[in-house]
Amino acid sequence: MVKIKYVINSNQKNRHILNKLIDSLRENHIVCEDILVVFGGSSHIYIEKREHFYELGVQHNSIDFTALIGVIEHVYSLVDHGFQLPDYWFYLHDTCEVGATFAYRLSEGIKDLNDHCKPLTHSKSMNIGLYKYIFLLNHKDRILKLRSSNHPSDEEVQHLKRFGVKYEDFIFFMEMGEGSWYPFQHAFVPATSKDRTWVSAPEKIYPESKILRITEYFEALDFYKYKANWELKAIYTLDP
Repeated sequence: MVKIKYVINSNQKNRHILNKLIDSLRENHIVCEDILVVFGGSSHIYIEKREHFYELGVQHNSIDFTALIGVIEHVYSLVDHGFQLPDYWFYLHDTCEVGATFAYRLSEGIKDLNDHCKPLTHSKSMNIGLYKYIFLLNHKDRILKLRSSNHPSDEEVQHLKRFGVKYEDFIFFMEMGEGSWYPFQHAFVPATSKDRTWVSAPEKIYPESKILRITEYFEALDFYKYKANWELKAIYTLDP
């Protein structure tokens, strides 16, 4: 049986928006031991078990790749702290939420799974999807090139965000080799389906935040993404 755990990309300043996602995972009966939140921008490196999830604090802020870099760099420390490693990670952002049928649809979508990766959609997936852990470790040198410095400046973070647009989903493409297009018929939302089921107008999603976000809904996984940066910008919104 394939063991899947959930790794959430976050930042210390985003703690107040995390409950929406964690509560939705718990409603799918996903237990504490299967959820790892990686908080970038921490003052020091640490691993703790909370009531509803494990958390790993790291000093860098590598934007969309913070969590994946975290599990690559701290694999042994996670094991030492009692975290059992999975066969696959399902990677998602802290600004996501899952519906009541998410876990069921995910399990249906991975029957006879033999891929190293499985993206959310056949088009841009925001790096969201399933990653075989050994595949990440085998490609760690390329992934670690996207790591920020510890405690990066605002200028470095903005640079990494702009740079990350170019590298969106690049790990999914690595499975096929240089110059090859990922076989997106293996995505959770295949090429024969609509990319997003629907998209909302910008609105306030989190009561504690003034940021307007659009909601993208992916029916194939009963999955929501609340997006502040839905178009190319000179300066990206990085505040929660």
